[in-house]
Amino acid sequence: MTGYKMKPGEYPKKPNDTEIEFFKNGWSICVENGKHFMKYISGSLQGEFKKVEISKDDFYLAKDDKIGFDQLCIKYRVY
Repeated sequence: MTGYKMKPGEYPKKPNDTEIEFFKNGWSICVENGKHFMKYISGSLQGEFKKVEISKDDFYLAKDDKIGFDQLCIKYRVY
């Protein structure tokens, strides 16, 4: 997620969607080289950037807000 910029004492504003990346509340979905991914920062100590390949169908469901982050995490067994 390259669109977030941090400023001390402020919450980051939601970046604008692009043709290949769509930003959600604290996570995003993108297309890279014909593959579909969800990207997020994990809740582990100090956070860890994670990028998980998802299906094309799930990408479009997430884009249309028909499936959420929690549902994708359960489906793809990620934390």
